[in-house]
Parts: sequence; C-alpha cells; structure tokens
Amino acid sequence: MNQVPAWSIATPPLVRHNLDHYSRLRLRRLAAPTCTLSASLHIHQKKYTHFLQTNLAIPCEMNLIPDVLYSDQESKTWVIVGASRGLGLEFTRQLLARGDRVIATVREKSLSGASALWGEAGSDHGRCQMLLCDVLSEASITDFVSKLTVVPNLKIDHVVVNAGVLRYPNRATELSFQEFAFHLHSNTIGPIICAQKLLQTSIPIGTIVFMSSDSGSAANFREMEDGFAAYAASKAALNQMLRHMAAELKRKDDDTIILAMHPGEVATDIASIDLPWEVDGVMSPEESVKAMIPVIESKGIQHSGTFWTWQNKPYPW
Repeated sequence: MNQVPAWSIATPPLVRHNLDHYSRLRLRRLAAPTCTLSASLHIHQKKYTHFLQTNLAIPCEMNLIPDVLYSDQESKTWVIVGASRGLGLEFTRQLLARGDRVIATVREKSLSGASALWGEAGSDHGRCQMLLCDVLSEASITDFVSKLTVVPNLKIDHVVVNAGVLRYPNRATELSFQEFAFHLHSNTIGPIICAQKLLQTSIPIGTIVFMSSDSGSAANFREMEDGFAAYAASKAALNQMLRHMAAELKRKDDDTIILAMHPGEVATDIASIDLPWEVDGVMSPEESVKAMIPVIESKGIQHSGTFWTWQNKPYPW
C-alpha cells in the first residue's frame, strides 16, 4: 500500500468541495501519514458536527477512500425520492446527463420503472445509486435514511420529494375512509416524515423540494376539478406541513431551504386519465424538469417556505 508523504497532502475533489463550501481552510504540514484539517468554522452546529466526523482525519492512503469521492467538484448531489417513473425518473436522467450525482429511490426493484432507472445508472460509472424507500412505510423510510448516514463525506445539495399518487375519481361525497387515508399517507404523511428523518441526521442538506400541485392551492381553488377532492386535500395538507417545517427550521437557525413546487400540467402516468374538463398547456416530463431544475437551484434561505411554479413564478397557497 503506497502512502502519500506527509508533506504532500492530496485532498480528494469532493473533500475540497466540502471545505470550500464551509470555509477557507489551511492544511498544515504534518509529521504523520494522517491528514489533519484545522480551521475556525462558524457554521450551523449540525453541519459542523457532520463535517468534523467525516473530514477531521483523512487517511493519506488514497486507496482507502471510496472511489465515489473522486468526482468533479462542480457537480452536485441530489436525492430523488420516488424515481421509478414520471418526473422522478426524468430528474434522474437530466441530472446524470449534466454530470451530477444522484441517489434515487423506488418502492421496489421489481417495478418496471426501476429497470429504466437501472438503465440510466448502468453506464454512469457509479454516479447513481438506487435505494428502496416506500413512503407508506415508516420502517422503509427509516431504513433508507440509515443507509445515507453511513455514506462517507455525504453532503446533499438538493432533495426532491416526488413520491405521490392520484387515484381518480376521489370525490368528497363518495370516497371511502381507506381511499382518503391512502391519499393522505402517500402525498402528505410519507413525504413529510421522509424529510423529517433526513433533517434529523447530521447530513448537511441544502434544499428539500416537495412536488406539490395547483390542486392543493386554497387561494386558487379549482372548482372544475371534479373527482380530485382527496388528492387536492392531501396536497393542501402537504403545503401547510412544509410551511411549518420551514418556519421551525428558521427558529432553529437551520439554513436548509424548504420549497413547494408546482411542476405544471405534465403528461405522466399519474395524469393519464380521462378528465371531464379541458387541460391546457400539457408538457412532457422532460420539459417540466428542464424548467424546474434552475428554479430549484436559484432559491436561497430567504425563499424557504415558499411555493413556486416551473416557470419560476410564486404560486398562491
């Protein structure tokens, strides 16, 4: 095993990226083959703790550091929750195409969309990892998050919580207890608990984006959407929960950004239903995601707890 001399500190690109993100650091010459990093950092305690745990002592035997760390420092790390099809799969495609790293989740590997996801990852030299996460199961969410906590030097730039369902019709005067509960668990409770458990780790997270809908807007109630009652209610509940999440994080001085996103009228499997009203401006998943990525990346902490469209326009709650 070849050792890098103590006076020649070869810092992996992703580690350099983490250092640049938090502070300017000074690497001192050392008398031992372990690279000790020292600096005066004034950052949020959670991120500082994670930084120390993962970067304080980096063995100089470079082959002990996982290959996944050797990435372009300009690339970002995204987590896509619900990536087996539709918008989630398209996020994965576009992010990999531009050179980012993606951790994508599916409910089960046997899903047809999971095969497509493996196809995207197969030629990507380790920049895509697929994990299981069923937002209807707290145990599954916990297991997914626990797998992330053991990834060395992990810093998540953006989380897109895309998991959701629409079973049509779901009218308030007709739907069953089970159907209403299913929409709430899939579109509200599961996504919020997934984000909550991610926030409870020491992993630095830049932005968490929830895929919402114009159907969930109380200010812009869409009376013509017959059969969307449970879906709309679940998205409205999601909107209120994420607003409270953003407010709570601000009170804790946590700079993770929380956003709601309306992706537009998108031709996905979830929207391939015969509706009794005219739907204007239907886009492909490719068009929607291409527009949403720069919107997500443009938002700062001052935007936390806000609702945006794919056109980068604020949307009424």
